[in-house]
Amino acid sequence: MLLNYLNKLKLLYVVTFMIVHKIAFAIDLQPGEIRAPVGTFNAAQMSYVYVEKGDKYSHGSKTPNTSNINQNAFLLRLSHAFEINQIPSVVYAQTSINHLEHTNIPVGVANANSNGIGDTTFAFALWPYVDRAKEEYFGLATYLTLPTGDYDKNRTVNIGSNVYQTAFQAGYQRKLVDNINWMTAIDVVLASDNNQFLGNRKLEKDPLYNFQTGLQYVFNPTYSASVGYFYTVGGENTLDSIDQGNINKIHRYQLTGQGIYNFGRLMLQYGSEFTNENSYIEDHRLIARYAFKF
Repeated sequence: MLLNYLNKLKLLYVVTFMIVHKIAFAIDLQPGEIRAPVGTFNAAQMSYVYVEKGDKYSHGSKTPNTSNINQNAFLLRLSHAFEINQIPSVVYAQTSINHLEHTNIPVGVANANSNGIGDTTFAFALWPYVDRAKEEYFGLATYLTLPTGDYDKNRTVNIGSNVYQTAFQAGYQRKLVDNINWMTAIDVVLASDNNQFLGNRKLEKDPLYNFQTGLQYVFNPTYSASVGYFYTVGGENTLDSIDQGNINKIHRYQLTGQGIYNFGRLMLQYGSEFTNENSYIEDHRLIARYAFKF
C-alpha cells in the first residue's frame, strides 16, 4: 500500500521559502520556484540544513574572535494550494528542530550550545499574473514568524529570536530562451523589539532588505541546475537606545541541483557568503530537501 501511495505523489510546484531562525536573514527562493501552482492540493516538504560559520567581522574588518557557530536543523513544512477567484494561492506553516553549537568560546563566556524547536512561520502567497504559455509569473507573499523557538536571555546565540517578525516579498520569473529560466525577488523583514537580550536589555532592529536573482538550466523534464546571488542590507541594531552602527551588508551565492520523480522532488544545495560586514561569515551551507504532494 505504501509503494502504491508513493507512486501517486506528484512534484510540488509551489513557491519554496526558507527561514532558519536568525542565522539566516533572507527569505530564499530558488530559480523555478516562482512558478504558480496548478489546482488544489496539499503538500509537505522536509529539509535538512547544515550551516557552518567561521570568522567574525565588525564594520568590514576581521576580529580576533576565534569562536565558530555550527547548526544542524530539520525543517517540516505543510502547504495547501488553492485558488481565489482563479488566482493561484498557497498557504503554509513551517517549524524546525535544531542543534546549535558555539565552539572555541573564549574563557568566561557562557556556553551557547542548545537543542530545541525553532520559530514557527506562516506564509500566504498568490500570483496576480500568470502566463503559462510564455512561462512568465509574478507572485506576492507575506509572512508571519512567531517566537516559539528555544531562547535563553543569557546566551549570545539562540535558536529562537524572541521577536515577532513580518515580511513582504515580490518575485518575478520568466523563460529567457529554451531550457533557461530567470528569476528575481525582493523582500523586507520587520521585527518587534527583544526586551530580553543578554539579560533584560532592549534590542531593536531596523528593517532588513533582501534582493536575489538567479538562473535555472533545465536539462530535461527530470533534472535541472541553478545558481543564485543574494544581497542583504539593513537590520542595524539599537541596544538600550544606543545605535550600534552594525548595519548588515551580505553578499552570498547558492548552487542547486534538482531531480523531479514520480514520488516527489529531491533538491541538493550548497552556498556560502562572499562578505558579511558585521557578523560571523558563513563558510558553508548544505541543504537537502524532499517535497511531495498528497
